[in-house]
Amino acid sequence: MSDDKRLERIETKVDKISDHLGSIDVTLSAQHESLKDHIRRTEVLEATILPIKKHVDMVKGAMALITLLGVLLGILEFFKR
Repeated sequence: MSDDKRLERIETKVDKISDHLGSIDVTLSAQHESLKDHIRRTEVLEATILPIKKHVDMVKGAMALITLLGVLLGILEFFKR
């Protein structure tokens, strides 16, 4: 095989690799934008859920207090007999 043909084949392969890298760059850029949007949506949802989490914690505390009062009233009722 002549040197010119070998050089042409090498150039063709380098061009294919270069095209493939360009395609990867485009995909990476699109994924980066998608990730930024995902992060923004996650932050918004976390801010929305925070008041709900606080409310759930408050209700759990109230339920624990009601349970404790029920147990205490049951013990008092038991000893009143």
